[in-house]
Parts: sequence; C-alpha cells; structure tokens
Amino acid sequence: GRMLSLINSCKKQRLNNEIRLFTHQKDITPFSWMKYIVLSEKDYAESGETILTHERAHIANLHSWDLILADLCVFFQWFNPAAWLLKQELQNIHEYEADEWVINQGIDAKSYQQILVTKVVGNRLQPFTNNLNHGSLKKRITMMYKKKSNRWLMLKSLCAIPALALALNA
Repeated sequence: GRMLSLINSCKKQRLNNEIRLFTHQKDITPFSWMKYIVLSEKDYAESGETILTHERAHIANLHSWDLILADLCVFFQWFNPAAWLLKQELQNIHEYEADEWVINQGIDAKSYQQILVTKVVGNRLQPFTNNLNHGSLKKRITMMYKKKSNRWLMLKSLCAIPALALALNA
C-alpha cells in the first residue's frame, strides 16, 4: 500500500516501451519493482544514469519474480530460519549481479562505489523491492574486484563429484 501511494505521488515517464520511471521530490532510496523504477529527483539529477543502469539490471534479470518466490517461501516457512536466510542471500546475489551489470556497461567502478557509499544510509521502503542499498556494502565492493572463475575448471570440478561418489561406493 505504501509503495502504491508513493508511486501515485511521483512524476511519471516512460524510459522505453516497457520500463516506467517514477521520480519523487522526497529523498527516497532508489528501487525497482517489476517494470517500475522509483528514485528521488535529486538522485536522478546527480547520478541518474548509473542508478538507472543498476535498476535496469534488476528488471532485465527478473529479480522481482525471484523475490516473490522467496517471499512465498518465507510466508509458508516463517518458522524456518533457512527460509529467511535464503531470501537474504538471494537479495545479496541480486545486488552482486546488478553491480556486475553496471560495471560491464562501462560505468567507472570507483564512481559507482562512491554512489553506493553515499546511498548506504537510506530508508528501505519495502523488503520485497530491489533497492540499490541492499546487502553488505563491503561485500559488494569486494565482489566487484573479484575475478570470475574459469568455467572449464568449474566443469571439471563437477565431473569429479560422480567419480568421487563411485570411488566411495566401491
């Protein structure tokens, strides 16, 4: 309800055929939900393209649907700490993916990290939205500098699991 109320009080514009941008005069933490991106007019003026790139990553990767499934899991398994941890880790992975997307779009990593640091003290509108401020900032910055694992090496490691299982059964 609060999210819909906020969206209704925003200035609306279309970024393309599918994505809609909502800007608000209030100082709010940028977030995306389905095909909507919401951010403050101040953020849009200062670092709009970087924030929009981050939020477009969430939309392109369908992160809102993942969060709906995680919320359903928590709804039915509210007593299970693993359900809550699953949701939290899923949100962290979403942020890592969005950060990687931003860096791959050619945005300078240092300037992006400065934006993250300035946004780290913000209010969260809803726990089921993808927002720029989510997750441990230190881990996110560390992940930006990590080198990707070699996929061939990972495939060879996966092949070792059945061989190990056969050796243990013998």
